[in-house]
Amino acid sequence: MTDVERRARTPQEIVARANERIQGTFAGVLGMEFTHLAPDRVEATLKTRQEHKQPWGIVHGGAVMTLADTVAGAGAYMNIDRGQETVTVELKINLIGAVRDGTIRAEALPLHRGRTTSIWETRITDEAGKLIAVALSTHLVLEQHPQ
Repeated sequence: MTDVERRARTPQEIVARANERIQGTFAGVLGMEFTHLAPDRVEATLKTRQEHKQPWGIVHGGAVMTLADTVAGAGAYMNIDRGQETVTVELKINLIGAVRDGTIRAEALPLHRGRTTSIWETRITDEAGKLIAVALSTHLVLEQHPQ
């Protein structure tokens, strides 16, 4: 998406379109919802459900990691040009705190936005603002090839 195309859409339209696009995908099935989407910051929430939990009642690290990866990947996507795509090539997460219920929030910020890669830091917090996890991810920019 070019800067001109991004400017033609309102922030609410961009968020609504992103939420439509994830329906039927892994992030959509989990129930993730974007709340802010811009080239310099992406935010999303996930309302915890029983299916997100491991046997001891704590939200599974895989659900937290999926939220982090999806938010950072959306940020990387917001910084590429038409005819390009982006994929995560590295993702590291530190799970700091446990969540049993409520909504968790992810905020991804770019540390580097280059021609071929971008690096994003994502912080996951609970409803009280307590830090739950920090993720660092690297995203590769690829040229799309016709199929």
